Amino acid sequence: MKLAVAIIHGIGTQPAQLDAEGHHLFAQPLIAALRLRLGAEADQVAFQSLYWANVLDDREFAYLEKLKEEPVTWRWLRRAVTLFLGDASGYRKVSEAYDTTYQEVHQTVRQGLQALRAKVGAQTPLVVLAHSLGGHIFSNYAWDQQQLNSTPSCALDPFLGLETLAGLVTFGCNIPLFTFAYNPVLPIRFPGHCLSATVREQARWLNLYAPADALGYPLRPLPNYAAVVSEDRAMAVGPWYKRHTPLSHMEYWNDGGFHTYVADYLHQLLPVCSD
Repeated sequence: MKLAVAIIHGIGTQPAQLDAEGHHLFAQPLIAALRLRLGAEADQVAFQSLYWANVLDDREFAYLEKLKEEPVTWRWLRRAVTLFLGDASGYRKVSEAYDTTYQEVHQTVRQGLQALRAKVGAQTPLVVLAHSLGGHIFSNYAWDQQQLNSTPSCALDPFLGLETLAGLVTFGCNIPLFTFAYNPVLPIRFPGHCLSATVREQARWLNLYAPADALGYPLRPLPNYAAVVSEDRAMAVGPWYKRHTPLSHMEYWNDGGFHTYVADYLHQLLPVCSD
């Protein structure tokens, strides 16, 4: 395999259902569309979904079940708020030793990357496609990993050390909302240290957001992010009745324009990747 592609989901409940290849339901339409657009080159790409929803879903559903006994109204809205904001508030790094949610989420990311590593070599370039809160989660995971990779050298396993990270596509990304507590605001180091010169030249962090997506934001206006984010691209996604509304936040997965945008970048990167 010449290239590895990991796909991480964002906020909201996600079923744990897998297909025959072990890909989670949320990633299946995107993987199928990318393979179609890549054609014969798809055989040179290993895909893997990164699934973390199970860490928080059970807790959120348990609370919603108990809420049925309470005299509250607007239940559909409360459900949406609980499942969406519950993810964002539940995933945070706190000082209490007994609160391990942050590490539990990162452990699921690590397990997904290990499954992907089993399909590729230690030097294989990695592209991560991250939706919504998944962009923030992967950014935190990468930041923590980079603190371990304290010197500009290759880790024992460069792939698992994220030192072969060659591409990052964030979509519907809300990283800016989590930066306001920090001064200075610093992004992750990008790209990885252990890339060939030709791959490094094609390395890109691409950020795409739908203009009506109230949970998707440009990244380059953040302090220091313009140095690592190559592009903020505004693109309406979804069917006509959703693409100009906040409901577009969940429509990237099935949007042909977004599929083409990602496939075009993979087409650009693949020729400089070696087997």
